[in-house]
Amino acid sequence: MGEKDNGLDLEKLYNVVVAPETWPDVLNDIARSANAVGACLATDVGSKTLIARPVSPELVAPIDDFLDSGWYKRDLRGYRAWPLLRQGRKVLIEHDVSTEQERRNSAYHNEWLRPWDLPWWGTLGFSRDGQHYGLVMLRNSRQDAFTYEELRPLSGLRHHLARVLTLIETLSTQRAEAVLDTMELIERPAFLLNAAGRVIRLNTDAKALLGSDFTLSHGVLRTTHAENSERLQALIATVLAPGISVTRTEPHWMVLRRLGRRPLIVKAMPIIAGLSDILTGARALLTVNDLESSKLPTPEKLREAFGLTPAEARTALLLAAGEDPVSAAQTLGITSGTVRDHLKMIFSKTHTRRQSELLQLIERMRGS
Repeated sequence: MGEKDNGLDLEKLYNVVVAPETWPDVLNDIARSANAVGACLATDVGSKTLIARPVSPELVAPIDDFLDSGWYKRDLRGYRAWPLLRQGRKVLIEHDVSTEQERRNSAYHNEWLRPWDLPWWGTLGFSRDGQHYGLVMLRNSRQDAFTYEELRPLSGLRHHLARVLTLIETLSTQRAEAVLDTMELIERPAFLLNAAGRVIRLNTDAKALLGSDFTLSHGVLRTTHAENSERLQALIATVLAPGISVTRTEPHWMVLRRLGRRPLIVKAMPIIAGLSDILTGARALLTVNDLESSKLPTPEKLREAFGLTPAEARTALLLAAGEDPVSAAQTLGITSGTVRDHLKMIFSKTHTRRQSELLQLIERMRGS
């Protein structure tokens, strides 16, 4: 057994740095020590409260509801608690953040907390690098409200939790930078983003795209065309959304079309790490594939791979090169209606549903 803090195994707590799958058990141990239903970690980002996943087992469904139903955007407890924690308060209980009348009548208590039977709340506040966090514990209606006397003996955990989060973030960033270096080796432009969506590092190939295709100012990555820039920001927001590291792990991607040149394919991948929703360091990786410098497969290769006709293969390659159906029709000397007919057959044979998916499929065959 390792060193104890109020009966909690500190060795088990620090072990989550290398074994993040043990977080639910650690949080469950903390909850039990406080006679609570469950426990989780939270932080504030602007006007929102973000809850770190994973949480203790009994809170999985309530926290899913908290995030999916948008309560994190109108978190009454957080609205009252975060200013107090920033002022230096270390221990907070339900009576610090809600009145008896609010507990009886507010939508927050009646529409979210009451169905889950979680009326009582307590938090231990701590901070690291200027960011404030809370170790949140919840009780049901069969348990009494938290008191300061009950929570103060757990205050020693605050310093250990801050150290653990620092270690997790350091390890996560090191892994992310290793991926960035790998992208450099294969000459793939890549940008590393933090929790705010700001670029914190980019490789040499990514720098080569600045000016012609992207701009970078104060960490904010934009494209040189406003329409593409809005879509890029939407992509970044999606990959950084709360819960993304648990509920979605496949790459998000988009096609950035360019006048007179083949398009760029931008992929966004969340960096998977324990508690990634509340950490402020490396959170996502953007990679860029420039089809202008990529060797597309030959028409024969497409015909062989998907059973396309010669006309369908030529059409598919023109669309992959960035042409729309009208310009592709002009290039091929056929009508746009014929191109659309070809496209329907191409979609059917390649099991894709839209032009962007077809482009992605062909891009994966580059150089073959």
